[in-house]
Amino acid sequence: MESPRLAPVRRRARLAKASLGLGGALAFGLLVPLVRAQHAGHHKQPASALDAPLAFRQAVSDDLLAAGILAPAQASPDALTALS
Repeated sequence: MESPRLAPVRRRARLAKASLGLGGALAFGLLVPLVRAQHAGHHKQPASALDAPLAFRQAVSDDLLAAGILAPAQASPDALTALS
């Protein structure tokens, strides 16, 4: 038998549970489209290797050649080849 003093308490508890459930479902329903709109998901184009532009690579190569850093090795005048 239910006590008359507990009936309003149980009703408020049922109402609180229903409100929390409904609020959670509503928040979930509203936030899922926002999350889907912000999440990248997958790349639309295939990944490509990271590389410097061709003009930049040529400019660096030209600068290194002009500075003598990439110049071919020079043998000293004293160097002789072995005689066979």
